[in-house]
Amino acid sequence: MREDEKFQIIWENAQRMPEMEKLMFYELERKKLVAGFLLAAFFFAGAGLIYAGKAVKGTILILADLALLAVFFSLLGFGPYGSAEAVGVAKFVPLPLILALYAYAIWDARRTIEDYNKRLYLTVFDRYPP
Repeated sequence: MREDEKFQIIWENAQRMPEMEKLMFYELERKKLVAGFLLAAFFFAGAGLIYAGKAVKGTILILADLALLAVFFSLLGFGPYGSAEAVGVAKFVPLPLILALYAYAIWDARRTIEDYNKRLYLTVFDRYPP
């Protein structure tokens, strides 16, 4: 089901709900910012985006994260492709890329969750959030 169809169904059902039921529905259906942050920070870079509803983008970021981590650990000497010639600073070249990927994933998950919650609030209550 596409996101537009989902919000159309939510809007149709919310028209028949009393205010207290709308509030409970919104609290149950909204995405939690802390959960998205923790998934992106401590699991894989794209896990927060998958939670936020952007599965394709999250999967691409997870694959990029796995590739960068594989390069980083192989340059450190772990795994079957350990390079004995990689010495000094060359080992840590992928590290800033990995950190930048995680920072981007956390920022994008936060933005996506806030946009989703704002759209859900507008759909349920027929007004912008305060």
